[in-house]
Amino acid sequence: MSTYVKPVAPTEGRLGHLTPEQTEKLQQFWVRLYDIFDGKTAFDQTAPSSFKGQNRDDDAAAPAPVQKAGWFGRGKSSASLTGSEKAAAPAPRFSGADIYKAFWKLTMMDHPDLLVLKFIRARKWNLDDAMKMFLNALKWRIVERLDELVELSDVELDAKYPKFLEQMRVGKGYLRGADDLNRPMSIVNTRLHLKADQPPETIHRFTLHTMECGRMVLPQGAETVVVIFDLSDFGLQNMDWGFVRLFVQCFESYYPETLGVCIVHRAPFVFWGLWKLIQPLLDPVVASKFVFTRNNEELHKIIPRERLPIKHYNGLDDWTYEYVPAQEGENDHMKDVGKKEELLQERHALETRFDIATRSWIKQGDQAEERDGIAKELREQYARLCPYVRAANLYQRWGVTVNGQVNWTYNLKSE
Repeated sequence: MSTYVKPVAPTEGRLGHLTPEQTEKLQQFWVRLYDIFDGKTAFDQTAPSSFKGQNRDDDAAAPAPVQKAGWFGRGKSSASLTGSEKAAAPAPRFSGADIYKAFWKLTMMDHPDLLVLKFIRARKWNLDDAMKMFLNALKWRIVERLDELVELSDVELDAKYPKFLEQMRVGKGYLRGADDLNRPMSIVNTRLHLKADQPPETIHRFTLHTMECGRMVLPQGAETVVVIFDLSDFGLQNMDWGFVRLFVQCFESYYPETLGVCIVHRAPFVFWGLWKLIQPLLDPVVASKFVFTRNNEELHKIIPRERLPIKHYNGLDDWTYEYVPAQEGENDHMKDVGKKEELLQERHALETRFDIATRSWIKQGDQAEERDGIAKELREQYARLCPYVRAANLYQRWGVTVNGQVNWTYNLKSE
């Protein structure tokens, strides 16, 4: 069991705080990345190891795994797939152009350096390991079809993945508020889920949807999130090894340096036997971010009471989770093909400018300020592009994310 230490905003190895040696490493990483983008360097073009093929009628160039394990149910391993299942979904291969496109889709409103530094830090500045990890994450995003999770509305996702909306309506997992370091908080209510309630694939997609929404509620200057696993009334019927694997894999491999702290709240006696099996699965760095709170008083030492709801957590925020359904016309911008194309062309022009400035920065050491200026333009431009390429989500309806800004409001009540 780890002991929680009150955090301070980290600066080491982060954007704006790099040593000359770290800056040189960052430049070397960009050199390698552009060699891959340009097709000059060979790389592993096969799908990531998590790819298991598919048995649906989706585009084979961007498939999703078959019977993936969700929160509460085991999926098939690649070894257990039948010959026909394997043959039905040939593993895709990726070009440098594919990787380039996936990279800029991943960037969204972030400074590109911020993203690559996460992978470099995660691999302790070993550029070979960092590049392998980064490429694997980009390929994973393609085969997981993460685009559809932000492009399709809640209703469309529900039509494709039965009972998707049900997960949102009951409040099984959601993002709410931020801690005193402005890190958004993800609440997971394990007691609300039984494995037979919905298909495993629905839970898998819902989990990744929440991860992608989490990126949208990261305010400028914050790089990590807080996850609270509420184990109140947890029983063995709520345990799911598939979700444990997904959670670990995401934060270790696909969203590195993104987990700030994982709070396991009110763990019952039955959990501790399971924890002995879970802990060895964790990378030591990720394992060090787990803390355990037995009651609300201990939770308040980590999360300020004014940021926690009165209900369940004895906080000071008079707020109760409520799913706000889609509003009529909220995605009308996505139908404006002409404006969407105009904004995409504007976006691609900014990406090209950043590429040119970065190549100059690599060779001559100049253009650093220009790169940062273009990164700010990319952030501002994404706020304008967003309504044309992303369907409205719950957090926009709550008023949390508006025009690229993040604003949590708390209905504070005195004690």
